Amino acid sequence: DVYKRQVPVLFGFVFISLVSIPYIYAYQHAGEAHEFAGFLLNPIDGNTYLAKMYQGWQGSWRFYLPYTVERGNGAYLFLFYQGLGHLARNSGSSAQFMFHFFRIASAMIMVASLWYFFGRFFSSQRTRQLAFGLALFGSGMGWLASTLGVFSADFWVAEGYPFLSAYANPHFPLGLAIMLWLMAPLVTRRGDEKSGMNIKQRLLVLGSAFLLAMVMPFGAFVTAVVLSGYVVWAILDDLRIVENRAAYFKIAESNVLKSESGQKLLFLFLGSAPVLIYQVWVTRSDPVLAAWNAQNITISPPLWELVLAYTPIILAALPGIYFALKSGEQKTRILVIWISLGLLLLYIPWELQRRFISGYMIPLAGLAAITLEFILSKRKMLGVAILGLVVLLILPTNLMVILGGIQAVENKVESIFLTADEYQGLMWIESNTEADSVILASPEMGLFIPAYTGRRVWYGHPFETPHAERVEAALVELFTGSDGDSGMAMLYGSDYLFYGSREDELGRFNPGLRFELVFESGDTRIFRID
Repeated sequence: DVYKRQVPVLFGFVFISLVSIPYIYAYQHAGEAHEFAGFLLNPIDGNTYLAKMYQGWQGSWRFYLPYTVERGNGAYLFLFYQGLGHLARNSGSSAQFMFHFFRIASAMIMVASLWYFFGRFFSSQRTRQLAFGLALFGSGMGWLASTLGVFSADFWVAEGYPFLSAYANPHFPLGLAIMLWLMAPLVTRRGDEKSGMNIKQRLLVLGSAFLLAMVMPFGAFVTAVVLSGYVVWAILDDLRIVENRAAYFKIAESNVLKSESGQKLLFLFLGSAPVLIYQVWVTRSDPVLAAWNAQNITISPPLWELVLAYTPIILAALPGIYFALKSGEQKTRILVIWISLGLLLLYIPWELQRRFISGYMIPLAGLAAITLEFILSKRKMLGVAILGLVVLLILPTNLMVILGGIQAVENKVESIFLTADEYQGLMWIESNTEADSVILASPEMGLFIPAYTGRRVWYGHPFETPHAERVEAALVELFTGSDGDSGMAMLYGSDYLFYGSREDELGRFNPGLRFELVFESGDTRIFRID
């Protein structure tokens, strides 16, 4: 019994260590000539989170696209990161410290939620532990596909895997934790008996739904779809055993309004719908945000790649579907519904379909655990051998992610490091320029400037810069020495020019002949544009 209680603590400790140590290593091994930018996975999006936090640090609760000179009216979006920015300012800490502090805190909450979630489905401690471990560390066969030049989703689609979620940012693990709490059955002592929630539980669901919609909007939608599927299934079950058609309405009413899952769905809608409706409205009605939203396309990977990215756990989960349905336990239907409707959501014809992959590893892990438990109970040695094989096949991808990050630190990869001179230049901009200044810089440096200074740039992100391809092309032409109209308009529409090694690599542009030098450190110079 003591050992069983220690398993989640041990797994959780290993998990938190694995998502923390590479970052500690990166900060400690930056060296005097470089500054670690704070991200080992998806630095392009990571810096946008810092830019959002900087707006909060400046005192704003209204989000303005930071990677464009078109300020627009702004909107109340990304309040989670705006709030972290306020917290960083009030506590006197840096934005990066606050980001990673909440990343680890959110990861811990997610670990606890996973243990809670599977405890609501499995009475067997072994099954619960299997599901918990597979969900925490589960990945796919991307390590094998990489030998063929395929960069599969298990390397980069962070929201689909608890490990990558905790490795990437704070809002993914926090969003997954809330999703798990909302989907987990609250009432276990009454089995499958129809039973609603008390007032405290309703308020908790309402508040959790509101928070989930702000932190991870697509997670709220996925949760609503899964709970809807559960309610519909329960209604169909009851209708099959009732011959009196007059009772049909009462059955539907009982499942929708009086059951725990039905009430959860109702309060999930009440808590999340206002936030989601506002987000859809504002990103379509505001011209600047609409231009950003038009570029925000996240298409799901091909089905074969998705299967590869979740193999072998997805293969072990398939028999688990049969065992879950055969057992007659209604609670485990949540797992079946999640992987079934989740797969449909991933391939609906919509430009944001990949966002519905949130937490997809979790139900697969639960169903795979059911399969492994069945084999272990019948033929223990075979079950141990299969479990060992599964573990051997899923661990290499996450290890490659970690080792890849460490190798990037050793090589001082430009996407995750600033030079010390570039960093000093950013600090000068922050201290010596007006808050609404426009800084002209290369596309690569444009990613960092709003994150470290809050100043606006012409280009910095493929989604959050409206008309990104056109703007980036004009910017590159300018730095390669072209005197095109678009580039000249950018040049004389800026307040300062940031010119360092990244800009120099692009071509023959020589700003020293035209503008006043106001900062210089090594190969990094900043010019005032009059």
